[in-house]
Amino acid sequence: MVSRNSVKIAVANVYAAPMLSVMLLLCATATADAGEELVLIVSAQSNIDPLDSTLVRKLFLGLTVNHLGSRLRPVLNESDERIKELFLQNVVSMSDSNYDRYILRLSLLQGRTQPVVFKDKKRLIDDIAADPSAVGYVWAKDVANDAHVKILRVLWHD
Repeated sequence: MVSRNSVKIAVANVYAAPMLSVMLLLCATATADAGEELVLIVSAQSNIDPLDSTLVRKLFLGLTVNHLGSRLRPVLNESDERIKELFLQNVVSMSDSNYDRYILRLSLLQGRTQPVVFKDKKRLIDDIAADPSAVGYVWAKDVANDAHVKILRVLWHD
């Protein structure tokens, strides 16, 4: 005769291996994504100090931001949909359509130049590296070993 405990142990053993596999997979996925950071970057030759949240927001809202005698130039990163979403939520606090309308209105009514938009992160990083007044944002891992740019601050982290 088979005891109830023997049946429970047998059932547990049947499900243990697949459950363990699923748990390990979930942990590995979480570890791979953990620690993601969206960072604000400038050229390594730039003398720009870390900017506070208010100045960063003003800069990307098209307002004039001067720092140590030079006018800063915002550079938008649309190389990754997630970056764009995090930028809109955490930097300018607007929806995509509201931000586009706002920038267009500044351009049409006040004659302000719209920020340059990059769809390719390598070109964006190269542009920022070449211009000491340019300010942009990328994943930290994309510039971790790049001597041509420096990280001013973390805008968002996972």
